[in-house]
Amino acid sequence: MAQSVSKQFHAALSYLLGEEGRGAQSRLSCEQKIDRGYLNAIVKGRKPGSEEVRMKIAAHFRIPYEEMLALGRRLLDGDEIQVAGASGNGTSETVPLPPVSAIAHATDGSATDDRITPFAKPGREKEPIAERLRKTVAILESDTSYRDVLADLIDVFYGAVRATDDNLALRNQMRAMESRIASLEKQLAYKKENPRKFA
Repeated sequence: MAQSVSKQFHAALSYLLGEEGRGAQSRLSCEQKIDRGYLNAIVKGRKPGSEEVRMKIAAHFRIPYEEMLALGRRLLDGDEIQVAGASGNGTSETVPLPPVSAIAHATDGSATDDRITPFAKPGREKEPIAERLRKTVAILESDTSYRDVLADLIDVFYGAVRATDDNLALRNQMRAMESRIASLEKQLAYKKENPRKFA
């Protein structure tokens, strides 16, 4: 199915704003003198944006307009994207991206399956916790959009773990209370059977 230019541009714009991180839309609006409301409508996909504004946006990201459309096409097709410097040693790394429609479906709440399916990594042994912590710290200290995503995930998972721990503690307290109540019931029954001893 042919993709419209506006869809290609929107996919590329969303991706590039995400790569730039927090405040990217405000910076783009200020630096290129684009009305914030109009830019927001373009980002949300409500307006396609004029050709002049699209050229300004491409100039902001320092890529030719045609390359921005090509990036959008690749994103919509779910092709792999070359990310410069992603490997940390100045070389580029190929990152497979799912189609934008799949990302939108997963984040707009329309997905019906709420199970989390982990990525399969065949033939790979578990990394030591210290190595995972080192990677986590590196991402959290980076100035990328991945930092914010990871921080949000950590908050969600930490909350789930804390809730599990709290539930376990409550269950243990309930068992202790049930044990005490059973003990008190036995004492009361004994007192009823032997009233003279406690008179």
